[in-house]
Amino acid sequence: MAQFTLTDDLHTGSRLIDGDHRRLIGLVNLLLKAMEGVQGPERISEAMTNLVAYTEEHFGREEAEMERIQYVASLAHQTEHAKLLKQLVELKAILDAGGRINEPAVAEFLGEWLRDHILSTDMKLAAALKLRSAPAPLAQLH
Repeated sequence: MAQFTLTDDLHTGSRLIDGDHRRLIGLVNLLLKAMEGVQGPERISEAMTNLVAYTEEHFGREEAEMERIQYVASLAHQTEHAKLLKQLVELKAILDAGGRINEPAVAEFLGEWLRDHILSTDMKLAAALKLRSAPAPLAQLH
């Protein structure tokens, strides 16, 4: 299975978001590697556990930033987060119950979701964060 790469077009310009994305993509790649290997279902389950835990952390950080800046699109962004997290938890439950998953479909889904979410949703959040942290123009200081 192909590994997911954090290409230049996926850099948001936010140190917080980009740092989290690097770690998140690393965990997705560990899951993909576990799924293609012969290490057994326990390695896949462990990789999924780590991915779910870090995804929750990452989403929590982004959502705290949205609240801090009173981000106008926070509800839609949080809805995307909740939907993915639900899907990851459901996949983990299947694995923990000894079930099988369509590994190529999961790999494709995760890669597409990450890419689409970063390019459409996270880029907008990063721009809003940058705008909110920019110094006020001189005219507004007087």
